[in-house]
Amino acid sequence: MTTQTPTAARTYLARVRTALADLPPAEIEEIVEDVRPQLVEITEEAGEDVRLETLIERLGTPESYAAELRAAGDYPPPSAEEKPAAAKSAGRVVPRLALWGFVAGILVVALFGFGAGSTLRAEVLLGALLGLAVIAASGRYVHKHGLDQVNSLPEVRSLRNLLSSAREGRGGEAFGYLGSLRPAWWLLCGVTLLLFGLAIVMREASWLVLFPVFLIAAAAIVWAGPRSSSDRRLRWVTLPLSALVVGGGLGMAGYVLDRVENNYSYNSYNASGRSGSGTQELMYGNESVDNVYAFDAEGKPLTEFYLYDEQGRPIAIPRYACEPETGEESRQGTDNRFPRPRIVQGAYDDQGRYNGYNAYRASCTTTDGVPFTAAIPKQQPAPAPPAPAPTGTTTSAPGAPAQTTTAPPPGG
Repeated sequence: MTTQTPTAARTYLARVRTALADLPPAEIEEIVEDVRPQLVEITEEAGEDVRLETLIERLGTPESYAAELRAAGDYPPPSAEEKPAAAKSAGRVVPRLALWGFVAGILVVALFGFGAGSTLRAEVLLGALLGLAVIAASGRYVHKHGLDQVNSLPEVRSLRNLLSSAREGRGGEAFGYLGSLRPAWWLLCGVTLLLFGLAIVMREASWLVLFPVFLIAAAAIVWAGPRSSSDRRLRWVTLPLSALVVGGGLGMAGYVLDRVENNYSYNSYNASGRSGSGTQELMYGNESVDNVYAFDAEGKPLTEFYLYDEQGRPIAIPRYACEPETGEESRQGTDNRFPRPRIVQGAYDDQGRYNGYNAYRASCTTTDGVPFTAAIPKQQPAPAPPAPAPTGTTTSAPGAPAQTTTAPPPGG
């Protein structure tokens, strides 16, 4: 059937699928493939304006036509005819719990994957263990009882009918294109999981034991991904790992963009705010000096002093401080009083410890004190000059007899 199948034909096929929903999915696809040629022939004869009533006149209702196909293929009657409504509803409780537990587990894994990717902190991933536990319980049920009971749920049948209609309608080409990208997707998932694990280990080396887990997960999705089309039970492996890839990948992308933006903003601020045209600054060689510390002869730091040049002019530079409301650095004026409080930028405090709160916004903190110790060299006293020789005498070399010269009388 072409991708432009009329609405009446799609509706007829969907009702046939619903009437055969208790059969294995492979059997349903085989039956539908046998029905398609006849529907194509009828719709071509009736033209593009064919209506559902026309198909019912030629083939009967979709339900009766499905019953004929069921009898012709020696399939058992629908299970709904054999069970009372109450028993049928009670029998759906456990499959429904398995289905929606699986969906909830995928959402939990994706959420904590995003949190771990945006912070690169391994302990965030521990929250995903709850989702994995629910997925494991659901997968155990599917492995033991198969997918027939899950596929017979009304919500699953409605979703499958919707997807089938989309494939047979205008979205057929899009679904076909996405299907052709599956091999590349599984490979991309494997690579992303390896990079995710490597980034976390490089950020926190104490979690090195976690990297083999990511390695096993990458190998599992590369192996199970291509096989999940034929064995749908493997989707209990591929879909949670895909959710982790999507969540963690988006989180890591946000982490990188945040680091780049903060670094660019900080450099731009320093370039325009502190070194812009008309702003005074201290220079030591080719580097700008923001603070000056002074010590006395005993090596004790001076808590307050003022700088002047040789002409008595104050050496004043801009003073900066942190706004208590916003945590952002701002200019507070210009003076020549030193030392200044030290301003610490970004997600680390003045002792190099990671500050998780400040990691999510551009912020600063101030701290007093001298960040180093100074060893003041002791000044040695200058040697005393030699005493002058007595007037009228000269010294001779060692071992030679002393010689005396008499000064001439005045006027002589």
